[in-house]
Amino acid sequence: MKESHRKFKEAFDELYAFNIQDKINFLEALLYFFTISGRGIWSAENFIDAEKVEAFKWMNELLHRIWNIQFGLKRGEDDDSITRLYNNMKFYSEQSDLLKMHLVPSIVGAFEHFNNKNPPEND
Repeated sequence: MKESHRKFKEAFDELYAFNIQDKINFLEALLYFFTISGRGIWSAENFIDAEKVEAFKWMNELLHRIWNIQFGLKRGEDDDSITRLYNNMKFYSEQSDLLKMHLVPSIVGAFEHFNNKNPPEND
């Protein structure tokens, strides 16, 4: 298993245990990291413009789902948000190879960013 995929799995394993506020904060970081993904998609030299547009279309759909998950969390409703996030990422990664290349780094980057801003408390 590649190091990035191991970190992806570890991130999701930990996300399930987050409280609602931490999930909201993580999703904010993830949405930010998708702006970076957008730059990566736009500058992908080995893909034609039609593939880039397709990747943007599916990323936009994924972002709508993430905003909806975050909106529910902000209302105090956690209806299996992390499973929904995972399932949406899996579905949209299957729609575009170019988008798929950016999902794991986005999750890992957002998770590391979240952890750097929210270090574990010492007992």
